[in-house]
Amino acid sequence: MSGRLGTMDPTTAGVPEPALSTSTVRMAPVPPVVPPRDGDTPPPPAAPRKESGVRIEIQALRALAMSLVVLYHVVPLRVPGGYVGVDVFFVVSGFLITAHLLREVERTGRVRLAQFWARRARRLLPASLLVLVASAVATVVWVPQTYWQGWLREVGASALYVENWLLAGDAVDYLAHTNAASPAQHYWSLSTEEQFYLVWPLLVVAAAWVAVRAGVHRRLAVGVLFGALTVGSFLYSLATTVSSPPDAYFTTPARAWEFGLGGLLALVAATPPEGREKLRTLVSWAGFGAIAYSAFAFTALTPFPGTAALVPVLGTVAVIWAGAPRWDWSPTTLADFGPVRFLGDVSYSAYLWHWPLVVILPFALGHEMGTTAKLAVLAATVVLGWATKVWVEDPVRTGTPLARRGNGTTFLATLVATVLVVGCAAGGWFYVQSEVDKARAAAAAYAAGGDPCFGAGATDPANGCGDPYAYEGDAANPIFAKSDLPQGFSCLSVLAETDVVTCRFGSADPVETVALLGDSHTASLYEAMETVAERKDWAVVTYMKAGCPALASSQLPAVGQPAEERPACGEWGEAAIQQIADDPSISRVFTSYRSDVYRYEDESGALHAEIPADLVAGSLQRLADAGKDVTVIRAVPTTNGFHPGPELVNLEASAPDCIARVSGTDDPCAGPRDVRLSPDRIVQAVEELGDDRISVLDLTDVFCDEQTCHELIGGVIVYFDGSHLTATFSRTLGQVIAQRV
Repeated sequence: MSGRLGTMDPTTAGVPEPALSTSTVRMAPVPPVVPPRDGDTPPPPAAPRKESGVRIEIQALRALAMSLVVLYHVVPLRVPGGYVGVDVFFVVSGFLITAHLLREVERTGRVRLAQFWARRARRLLPASLLVLVASAVATVVWVPQTYWQGWLREVGASALYVENWLLAGDAVDYLAHTNAASPAQHYWSLSTEEQFYLVWPLLVVAAAWVAVRAGVHRRLAVGVLFGALTVGSFLYSLATTVSSPPDAYFTTPARAWEFGLGGLLALVAATPPEGREKLRTLVSWAGFGAIAYSAFAFTALTPFPGTAALVPVLGTVAVIWAGAPRWDWSPTTLADFGPVRFLGDVSYSAYLWHWPLVVILPFALGHEMGTTAKLAVLAATVVLGWATKVWVEDPVRTGTPLARRGNGTTFLATLVATVLVVGCAAGGWFYVQSEVDKARAAAAAYAAGGDPCFGAGATDPANGCGDPYAYEGDAANPIFAKSDLPQGFSCLSVLAETDVVTCRFGSADPVETVALLGDSHTASLYEAMETVAERKDWAVVTYMKAGCPALASSQLPAVGQPAEERPACGEWGEAAIQQIADDPSISRVFTSYRSDVYRYEDESGALHAEIPADLVAGSLQRLADAGKDVTVIRAVPTTNGFHPGPELVNLEASAPDCIARVSGTDDPCAGPRDVRLSPDRIVQAVEELGDDRISVLDLTDVFCDEQTCHELIGGVIVYFDGSHLTATFSRTLGQVIAQRV
């Protein structure tokens, strides 16, 4: 997951809500005029300003951070590190919340938790829930049903403010991490912040309680606690950035240190220092510069947060510490510029709206966004942000009966609104699930009836079927196809694991025991081999690892495979082949890969598409020398991200998503054979070997005719994504394999 955006990309980032209403933080008194020292330029007279209670440097940080996040999502190549806006907001939130809580403790000796949480609810939830509802409605209106279940799941998680934990789990799930980004994905950062709002006041209360009983100053107790948590969180963040990047990026413990640094700043410097205008000017520019540097120098490949996050975080700390210095060339003039203050004011609602626009607009248009559409997104983001602040945020927070009634009323209204949103999302999810269940039952009925024209058998002329590519039957439901995952995926070794995970199925007293060896594309043949095993009275043992060919796997990395995963891949491949060779009960080995994603890495580290025959010969011939019959199944065609028609190009790489957009016509998403059928480099290497003990099984004719490769065959959708077979089609493919073996 890691790129920062998209399918399950961690920097779908931004938290434009820095905790407190600006009216709650007062500017420090304007210091008296001090005569200049020799060599100093006297400061210009301060511009007359209304006492608005707004710290303009914090408003500028809000405006900058929100702009960076929005631009990153709209034009990511222009602002490749714009995701650092999230770090800016975390620091600002930590500072404002801590300053507010400390003032209350020092004034009253306690924190009114119910009042604090009620204010947060009135400030954040109305706009948040409004955008979630709008996103759900827009999804139903414009987005294919194949997306509904996953997206509504995230809408519900966002309404409950646990989206960050959901995304962290999905990011390490081999099947979920490639999901298309939902319109609620950006709520991960808001979820992190809400969790902070829940826990942070409790820590202040606990520290104050300890201080009273230990006879120490409250600030000392709070400082010790916050300091320990900040250091611990930072160390945890460093460790998980290496060991589990999704956890480091999304989870609250790995991000708490950013809030903590803001809190520590509030503890020691709640207001900017008086005087020292020249120093403060330099520090403020340095802080803004650090944030800007991060936004343009960091990329999706930057390990993040880790130590890299220190740059925007410390930059934000510097800007807040410096305040709004009044000196020649100070950033204060720019920070106090009307449009900057306006963007700071609307930053929360603008952030909420921008990402649903980015995600859903291409579906509404029917094509990817061009320059005009991107400009429209930027304009709509600002307009919707302003309208929501004026007509939703401010009235609910200050001008409605809800704001004037007790905290209990706020909590009750919050509970009711949240339950309604979550309930509607759950209702949509269950509706989609009912459609999936109906299609699954239809597929099972066809399979049980032994219809030879159902699925792969429809392409066999001997079966006398009609049009093999007709769109007919309840089983050809794209929603069902997208969830029709082979059981083999539960048998995969994944990521950096080296243990050989095996599954066994088929006859308990087999005529033969065969091994199924390969990567995730081999796993999608699970049901096919299950069918073969039933027909031939075989037992099958699987040896499979995602993104890893067992053949010389240390020298055949997958495109984009992290370097740290390669040693584990090689170790696993060696162990799997050795286990098969040493098992006397195994008489046959079937192996298959999506070989076009693997590259040969030579001694210099250069990658080559062509795979030398002797590179794969060692592994295959070891199995043959151990007395195994070896069959290499040619890689099946894939969509290769191509679908016909300008309205579909680059919008869906998934067969079910494409078919859902244009369903009702025969095989609407078929594509040219020369695009869909990539060269199988491993099969080419096997054929060069010329070893009679190693054969090739080519199933291309099931998927493709002379010009076209198909995605809908015999009333069954072939792929659940862009390259892996659905369980239903795999099961019908087993009939063909059984005939040809």
